[in-house]
Amino acid sequence: MEQNQRTQIDQLLYQVLRTIFHYERSIAMDYGLDFQQIYALQFLRRHPNARLTEIATEMELPKFTASRLLNRLVKEGFLSKKQDHADHRNYHLHLEDKGEQVIAAIETASFNRISKNIQGFSPAEIKELFEVAERFHKILGVTDKVKRQ
Repeated sequence: MEQNQRTQIDQLLYQVLRTIFHYERSIAMDYGLDFQQIYALQFLRRHPNARLTEIATEMELPKFTASRLLNRLVKEGFLSKKQDHADHRNYHLHLEDKGEQVIAAIETASFNRISKNIQGFSPAEIKELFEVAERFHKILGVTDKVKRQ
């Protein structure tokens, strides 16, 4: 790889990370949740009644850290938990209405923002955007983490 291409990739990666960071911060500020909390709620929406260990594995967090994160969401009314009958050291988590509502609101706000911001794009540009977004895990080399579901 030539130096110019390396410089372009470094700059592009920084721009992507910066963009995601600021987007994440704006969502977090609007809804009073941090990124880990939002991700945990999103994960539970897609994996109802997941166990603590599944969420900790998905988020690559120690169980203790995941437990603290999830207990805060339980305390705030976003989740409920039930003890696992087979393993009393573990429990299943479930999105409560408050959790469903905040995730739906975040998804709607994100959809509206993106829809508004791509209004000037041609159909070919929108198709290209979706194709790149669908392969982004390959570009960044995190396919094993993203595709294990």
